[in-house]
Order: sequence, then C-alpha cells, then structure tokens
Amino acid sequence: MADQPSHTEFQPITGDVTAREAYITGQPPRIAPLPAEERSAEQQQILSDISMVVVDGVRKPREDVVSLEILIRHANLYLAHMGFGGKFLSDGEISIRDRELAVLRIGWLSQAPFEWGAHVKIAKRNGVTSEEVARVKEGSDAEGWSDHERALIRAMEELHFNSMISDETWSVLAKTYNEKQLIEMVLMAGQYKTVAYLQNSLRLPIPPGKEGLGAE
Repeated sequence: MADQPSHTEFQPITGDVTAREAYITGQPPRIAPLPAEERSAEQQQILSDISMVVVDGVRKPREDVVSLEILIRHANLYLAHMGFGGKFLSDGEISIRDRELAVLRIGWLSQAPFEWGAHVKIAKRNGVTSEEVARVKEGSDAEGWSDHERALIRAMEELHFNSMISDETWSVLAKTYNEKQLIEMVLMAGQYKTVAYLQNSLRLPIPPGKEGLGAE
C-alpha cells in the first residue's frame, strides 16, 4: 500500500485568515498561464470569447484574465464547467440574495480567498449588507437571520462538514423552497465548493486591487 501523506503536509484551517490567504495566494500559481505562442487557434478564440464581461451594461475585460489563461489549458472541460455554473446565474430558481448568502458561507468555510472576495462584492451589489456579510462568518447560529436564511446557511454547513443535509434543516427549507429549488440548492453548493477547490488548489491569483478573505 502506498505511503499515506504525513499530517505535516496538510495546511489546517485555523482561523488565521492572514496565514491562510498567504498560504494559498502568497505563492505563484501551480500551473502557469498558457503563453500566447503556445495556444492553438481554438484556445485563443475561446479565450477571446470569455475574456470580456458586461457590467452595468458596459462590456469590459474580465479582471481574472490570468486565471483564464491557466484554465484554457483544459479548454473544453473549463467551458463545460463554466456552462454548468452559468445555469445558476441565468436560469436559477433561487433568488440572487439566497444564492450569494449560500456562496459566501461556502467560501468562508472553505477559506477560499478568491471566491470570498469576489462574492462579497457581488452580494453587496445585490442587497446583502456589510452586517450580513459579517454574520455569514459566524454562521447559522448568529442572531438576526430569518428561519429560512438560517436553514439555508445551516444547509451549507451540513454539506461542508457532513456531506448531507439533515432532516430538520431540509424540513425548514421545504416550507419556502419548491422541489426545483431544493434540487438546485444542492447542485449549487457543489458547484461553488468545486470553484473553491479549483481556485485554492491551483493557487489562482486574486486580481490586482481586489480583496480576498479580508473583504467585508
């Protein structure tokens, strides 16, 4: 049987967000961006297609272009991943506010600098307050949540720690979510956990001038 990795090879999540962020983003990406001269015509076209984004009706370059230049190395798989994630944005049955509360809890539990920082900005643009962002860090036990919000955040916690939503939490959510939304919620949690895995493990860089785990 192959040797098991020593516990010293793991970086535990300790609550020291400065150390955690330095561990993930304080070093170069584990896979280098694909240089322009090495890209196929297809890769270059795909990169051109996904490198622009519309913000408030204005088309502008994406800020995470370095990450795209890395992920373009597996272009077809990344496009499929983007397509799946895009469904929650374009065809989602869950409200933007609920989505962002859930993603923030996933991002904080995962101590994912890129995901947390990006979604604090998105959440606040869609009505989530600074107070609520701080409350997400405390989790479902924090005071101030509605019953529905508490159950949604607890569902993210249960999936993170137990890979299963409890009957109690499910029954609360089933009072406010229909069956499509319940299915979507679980798939959405998996999608954004995958994003955290990807960004953390590849050490994808936070765009210049953007915040990570310090965003609030």
